[in-house]
Amino acid sequence: MTEELRSSANPAGTDEKKNSQELADSIRQAALRGDFGLADSLRDELMRVDPMNLALIVSTGEIIEEQKTSRLDKDHLAIWRDLYDGCTTEETNGLFYSLQPAVIEANKLLQVQGKISSRLFFIDSGKVALFYRQDGKNKVAVQLGRGDIVGEESFFEISLCSMSAATQSEVRLYSLIRDSALKWPELYPGLYEKLGEFCRATGKSKLAVQQKELDRRSSTRYLVAGKASAVILDKGGQPTDTYVKGGLSDISPAGLCFDIKCSNQEAARALLAQNVALSLEFDGQPGEPLKLRGLVTKVSFHMHNDYSVHVKLNRPMGQETFSRIPVKGLADGE
Repeated sequence: MTEELRSSANPAGTDEKKNSQELADSIRQAALRGDFGLADSLRDELMRVDPMNLALIVSTGEIIEEQKTSRLDKDHLAIWRDLYDGCTTEETNGLFYSLQPAVIEANKLLQVQGKISSRLFFIDSGKVALFYRQDGKNKVAVQLGRGDIVGEESFFEISLCSMSAATQSEVRLYSLIRDSALKWPELYPGLYEKLGEFCRATGKSKLAVQQKELDRRSSTRYLVAGKASAVILDKGGQPTDTYVKGGLSDISPAGLCFDIKCSNQEAARALLAQNVALSLEFDGQPGEPLKLRGLVTKVSFHMHNDYSVHVKLNRPMGQETFSRIPVKGLADGE
């Protein structure tokens, strides 16, 4: 009986070994010709069908990484040395092969003030202007060039673009799409945080915004206590079944902020750029809620699933309406 079992098991084991070797050969061929998407996919299949063949799994992984490293854009790596020097070989390959190269001609927009952007741009050569709209005119805030980043605020924060960006000359760049970076935690733990720290340390957008006071509301903010309910509106301006509730934080004639709990950051991000119908109830002031409409311009993360939702009103409140709100003094920074 034992011999029968052995003889019947051997052919299956031989076929499995043969299939695994064929997969490994295909992985090597794909890696050698630079088709890393296929190589990674085939290696995933190898790990699925022959998970105990650790030697083959490790060796095919090494081949892929070696070929990825050999095909890196050396000029790009030199420009962004401070970023890549802080990465492991796997992280370097993971970041670089997540990027999309492009050559953009002059006078093309990379991002638009007040709109959502899901891209982070790495400028290898050329000139880009960050500018904002004020008093009916475009005003340049800062000029960027080789080794500068565009879009770090809206990429790492849940915020609309505070400024527009346009090419002033032919620009060679690499771009990173948010969806690509969201795959990193499982593949390259810590890489997203490393990139975020680098961008916060070297990015010029936030400093330009602060210098131009573009992050300040058009009117003074006041502390206020109460409850806020925001119903998401559809494209036709009609209420949907989706809403959020929270505690009021501060308010001005032009906008307001309220705090919410949200366990999913992508769900919080989904609130960005949504038109909402607001219902506000103020502590110590009974009566009908104040009804307003506005646009979610930013969602700030704090700690322990706490977020602040910032809303710009479609129409600023009149003095008579605002004077009836029981404010409690100036908000921080005013």
